[in-house]
Amino acid sequence: MVFKALFFILVLYAANLSYGFIHEAAHALVIKTIGGQVYELYVNPLGTNAYTTHSYVSGEGGILSLELAGLAVTTALAFFTLLADYAPLPVFIALRTAIYALNYSPGTDISVVQQVLGNASLAISLLLVALNLACSAIAITALIKRMSLREPVLKRFLHF
Repeated sequence: MVFKALFFILVLYAANLSYGFIHEAAHALVIKTIGGQVYELYVNPLGTNAYTTHSYVSGEGGILSLELAGLAVTTALAFFTLLADYAPLPVFIALRTAIYALNYSPGTDISVVQQVLGNASLAISLLLVALNLACSAIAITALIKRMSLREPVLKRFLHF
């Protein structure tokens, strides 16, 4: 039981750290693709704060591509991690992305999208949330099915 708990903590720590890096790497890739310069990609040791410092991006298309890249890649990552067959991983990534897609605080990706698109950014937020909640539901449903095939719930609890 202790091993499972430690494994769970380690996986979520690695997922959190990787999430920040992959999210920011998506921004950096878009910057390089449109001809810009990436000066710094930072992720703190806990994975709770991350940013990319880059050259100026002009034009609505460039700005939207840049700002939506991180959310799009982490949404795809959530679905990709369903292949790991470890439900906490896609649930964590999907829920973190869904929460971030609703964070309209100044300076966040979706707040910049709102500056460009206005209220249409809400449709993008809702689409990202719906996709990520669907991913979470798939992972949780698969976990419940696997658990029910192993042994009755009461029997599992009596083993502790």
